[in-house]
Amino acid sequence: MEFFLLFILIFVTFFIWKYIEYKRDIKIQDALTDFLTRIVICKVEQRDGQYYLYHEITKQFLAQGSTPKEVHDNLPRDGKFYMSMDGHRGIEEELEEIECMRLKST
Repeated sequence: MEFFLLFILIFVTFFIWKYIEYKRDIKIQDALTDFLTRIVICKVEQRDGQYYLYHEITKQFLAQGSTPKEVHDNLPRDGKFYMSMDGHRGIEEELEEIECMRLKST
């Protein structure tokens, strides 16, 4: 009789543990999905002293400006992370590097 009760207790505990694990995995998956939808990969173009920022996938225009600060200020305030095409730098770093290269070449 004690073995039967012990078996039932272990059986119920196992399913409760699996349920808690499942709920935790769902929360992690939702958080990761939310984070990944906030990342916007951008393409930066420079023409006639102006910087133009485009969404890499949809080719949608995002912002424009003559300085990196101005482009950053013109970006939509939607809580998204704007990254350069290589995905390793933020758009501010990309614009500043282009600005430095332009100043060095003149």
